[in-house]
Amino acid sequence: MSRNGKTKIGDIEANRALAIAGVMNDDQAHPGRPLRELLRNMRDTNVLPQNIRQLYGTWTIKHSKTIAKVLQILQF
Repeated sequence: MSRNGKTKIGDIEANRALAIAGVMNDDQAHPGRPLRELLRNMRDTNVLPQNIRQLYGTWTIKHSKTIAKVLQILQF
C-alpha cells in the first residue's frame, strides 16, 4: 500500500495481496470471500481492529500508519 500511495484498500484487493504473500487463499469464483468471512466473524465477536470498517456491505481496510498519525494529532 505504501509503495502505491494508498491509504486504504478493499476486501478483494486485500485478499489478493494475502494470497500472493501465502497467508490466506483466495476463492477464484468469489474473490475476497475468505477475508470477508473472517472479518464478519471478527465483527460478530467484537474483536475487529479499529482500522477495518464495513459501510453498506463494503469492507475497507485503512493503513495502520494512518491510524497512528490521527491518534497522535488528536491527543493534543
